[in-house]
Amino acid sequence: MFTRKLGSFEQTLAMMDGFVPVLFVGVLRLTNGPSADQLRGAIGRLQTRHPLLRVSIVDREDGPMFQEWDDEIGVPLVVLARDGPDHWRGVAETELNRPLDTATPPLFRFTYLTGEPDSELVFTFHHTIIDSRAGVSLVDEMLALCAGIDASADAALPLNPLPAMEDLYPQRLSGWRRPMHVARYLVDQLIGEAKYRRGLKRRQIVHKSTSSKNRVVTTTLPAGATRAIVRAARKRRMPLNSLLNAALLISVARHRYRGMRVPMRGLSFADMRPYLQPPPAGRDMGVYISMLPYTVEMAPEKNAWQLASDISGQIYAATKGDDKFLAPLLGKRLIAMLISRRSMRLGMAALSYAGPIKLATRYGAIKVRGLSGFIANNVLGPEIATFGTIQDNRLTMDFLYLDADMNADEAQAIVDEVVGLLKSPKNTGGKGGV
Repeated sequence: MFTRKLGSFEQTLAMMDGFVPVLFVGVLRLTNGPSADQLRGAIGRLQTRHPLLRVSIVDREDGPMFQEWDDEIGVPLVVLARDGPDHWRGVAETELNRPLDTATPPLFRFTYLTGEPDSELVFTFHHTIIDSRAGVSLVDEMLALCAGIDASADAALPLNPLPAMEDLYPQRLSGWRRPMHVARYLVDQLIGEAKYRRGLKRRQIVHKSTSSKNRVVTTTLPAGATRAIVRAARKRRMPLNSLLNAALLISVARHRYRGMRVPMRGLSFADMRPYLQPPPAGRDMGVYISMLPYTVEMAPEKNAWQLASDISGQIYAATKGDDKFLAPLLGKRLIAMLISRRSMRLGMAALSYAGPIKLATRYGAIKVRGLSGFIANNVLGPEIATFGTIQDNRLTMDFLYLDADMNADEAQAIVDEVVGLLKSPKNTGGKGGV
């Protein structure tokens, strides 16, 4: 049995959870899915293998702690008869708005919508124990177990719990050096924040009440359109992540800010695993990400490529330097300020782009039709948040918005605008609509 104090970013998420639920909700679409018993057995084996699937969060004098339980926990799986192809959407939205009791393990739950031949598995995890990379790996492992696919003896061994993210930082950012780097980063952020607030004035809606609900929209581009977009980005040596961020911000600007000249803040999320020492494997559960804010001057005449270039430069600087390490260390201070003041929001749009995901299309007789991901938002967060992946050579984007900000029609208009910008020959360099 292990206990571990939550790291800085984990504490930030736990602090936010006291304000609104902080959840990662996934939707796995299957054909010829496993039986409920097969699924329950696979989840039980995952609990035995992964320590974070057996923990609760307990408050101590020196901060919140992960606490592993020795007692039988059980598998939180609800099985429902599937009521049509859109049944999952209502379940996912309910899950995004329904808290998990972090004082009692486990910090996850599943809802299985069974049908013939198609089914959906909706899974909800507290964000302190999982990021997108670990989530995909967990789904892969679970489907392999359901299909009875042989694995090496090594793969069945219980894993050791990993330390907090900052405990794996490079030596130059440890010990007495860390506060100096954090202080420098904090000053830079305060200067940037003051400039941003002056330019934005009061043009972003800030809600005093927390009474809002998460709503979702998903879209998938065909393989041909995806290839055209990827090819155009490579031709211009532009990260696809930056192009997607640009299309998202332009769409929000047109529909939420009437195309005015205004500074806009976006949020991009960096996978920190490759930068840590030693790098955690993708199979290891935990949250090893960094939220990187960027600010651009929006103008009606800017196209997606111009904006993507601005965004790319800022993200490149943050990821190549030490900002990616320092940002998670200031999260608690930022969230505490947002909650107490409720006079500002983290940004206008957020994108978590996972790139091509390592998930097979078949596991024995089980066929994977797609995987969606949503991170619960709240009134202090951006107006729209997106999770992007490439699956089976197709770009999938999962959008999340708050009903306090917009209705379904406005959200769909933003999504359609994003897709239109990505497909546009002016922005992708193609010879016509794809």
